[in-house]
Amino acid sequence: MTEPDRDQQAVGNIEPLLSVDEVAGLLRISESGVYRLIRREELCCVKVGSRTLFEQPELRAFIATKRKGSTTSTEELRSPRNEAA
Repeated sequence: MTEPDRDQQAVGNIEPLLSVDEVAGLLRISESGVYRLIRREELCCVKVGSRTLFEQPELRAFIATKRKGSTTSTEELRSPRNEAA
């Protein structure tokens, strides 16, 4: 397993991508649980070579859709008008 990147500063408008183990830690689930969410297409990932990585805004959108009582859809969170906010 590779070490997480220590430099967490955004370059331009791009935030650092998160690894599977980082996402698992943030969501407090197992790494296999993260892969299960990917298979169910509930969580989007980025493949870079053999690594599975995650964009922070996608993770925030996923969390927002899982909030109890949330009526905001993932598509609404990704809409261009919300990007400018």
